[in-house]
Amino acid sequence: MTDDTDPAGLLPPRLGYLVRNAYLDLAALTAKALEPYGVHPKELGVLSVIAADGAERSQNELASAVGMDRTTMVAVIDELEGRGLVERHRSARDRRRNVVTLTDAGAVCLRDADRARVEAEEAYLAPLHAGGARALTDALRVLNNAHLGLRGTPPPPAPQPTAAAGHSVTAVGVPAEA
Repeated sequence: MTDDTDPAGLLPPRLGYLVRNAYLDLAALTAKALEPYGVHPKELGVLSVIAADGAERSQNELASAVGMDRTTMVAVIDELEGRGLVERHRSARDRRRNVVTLTDAGAVCLRDADRARVEAEEAYLAPLHAGGARALTDALRVLNNAHLGLRGTPPPPAPQPTAAAGHSVTAVGVPAEA
């Protein structure tokens, strides 16, 4: 028996192989969807964090929030600033801090590009039924949160599993089919 993701049948189903290929496929779809907006997925992530909750963040805080090294973040902010999507300026709340904010053009770009990202993700997940797509996303969220420490970020408190009507909850908090 061969795995559909390994047409030659040379590799047994391996989680790393499957996750890597899923990432590469989704990254390619997302990058193509974002081309008309002139942003790359990592730039969209930075724009999203800047806009997320209205909090002022420095470049270092943004780097920490998206899991990017500070040198790379400087280059990303330079690029976004050069295209008029973000601005660096002194914080209105603390004049000792420099913060990064979206420009009006950045807010429009974020809105439109994020819509394209969502459509790319939906297209990628289309072969799964809605419950399967949700289960995959939930399982990846659980794994991501459980292993944040591997990336130098302490994991958040574990959420209490809940079951939707007609579903049981597995040990990792992902709804299982009833």
